[in-house]
Amino acid sequence: MEKREDRPRPRRSRRLSVFSLLPFLASKPGEACPQASYGGQAVLEGVMIRSPQALAVAVRRLDGRIVLKRESLVPLTKRHPLLNVPFIRGAFALADALITGMRTLSFSADVAMEEENERAAAAAQQQAGGGEGERPEDDSRVPPAPGENRVEVRDVAAGKGIPWWSLALTLMASLGIVILFFVMLPDAVANLMRGRLPLGAASNVVINLAEGLLRVGLFIAYIVAISRMEAIRRVFQYHGAEHQVIHAFEKGDAVSPETASAYDTAHPRCGTSFIAVVVVVSILAFSFIDVSTWYVRQALKLVLLPVVGGISYEVIRLAGAGKLTFLVTPGMWLQRLTTRQPTADQVEVAIAALEGVLAQEGRSLNRAAEATGD
Repeated sequence: MEKREDRPRPRRSRRLSVFSLLPFLASKPGEACPQASYGGQAVLEGVMIRSPQALAVAVRRLDGRIVLKRESLVPLTKRHPLLNVPFIRGAFALADALITGMRTLSFSADVAMEEENERAAAAAQQQAGGGEGERPEDDSRVPPAPGENRVEVRDVAAGKGIPWWSLALTLMASLGIVILFFVMLPDAVANLMRGRLPLGAASNVVINLAEGLLRVGLFIAYIVAISRMEAIRRVFQYHGAEHQVIHAFEKGDAVSPETASAYDTAHPRCGTSFIAVVVVVSILAFSFIDVSTWYVRQALKLVLLPVVGGISYEVIRLAGAGKLTFLVTPGMWLQRLTTRQPTADQVEVAIAALEGVLAQEGRSLNRAAEATGD
């Protein structure tokens, strides 16, 4: 049987540490606007797609099977209507999206770990039976038969997953890394310019602009660095697959690998676009902080972060509704770094995730696509 390209299998102990920043890059809120209420995220060898009512994550195993987990959702801003106020809801919706993203990333890591355990058990059984007892090292994937995808639906409670406290620590560590390298470090470098340039009254604006440009440079350098990892390149391919499938669905097309591949791998509601908007908004917001004491300035910036996030979220909502799309153009450019053209089998995984969401809502893909296209 023909085998597909090899894929790297990083051990689970490194997975969430290496990929813990992916929810910031490859996700988007699933409730961005009424006309386009589906979003998602790339995970390890799979795709998560969510709507305001449901979530599904599909992961491709080495043997070609697709493992699908579905669950119903009630977003935080829906459970507590007071949190759904414009410019306030953004911070809570994004926190909800990040937590959901970490949970689905953990699920994909669990599926991969499950395969590793099965391979280890097979090797042990072989050894007990008098074989060589060596663990197979062939990580190439077996493709499904043409037109056939074996989907194994998992109960939401299936699998132990990781403890909530471990998830919380991972999320806090991820946020800490983001704040350290993309908030404090650019500020420290820009601070060296203070008092050294004869800029007069415009110095604060110029320094904040320089800080923002440095933040963009660090972000691009980070993306370029991690994209050298084969596992990350595959995640970026699944990221592109997620966008293509959502594009096709939102346009009302019959969603298939052939139709989806005709669409762009970039999407205006992507988390990468959100980061670009955050950089622009933060330059404007932080320009009002005219404090020379470093730790006071950092504290004020941390206080303003939810405000910056809330404003940026509203911009992304408008762009998702087809308004002010020019504001997310830089983010669309940046997505050339965080997405790759997917293969047909990767698009199939994204379609399985979309079908899972619709099934959880009591709908089918073809009927939903027709309704969207009306």
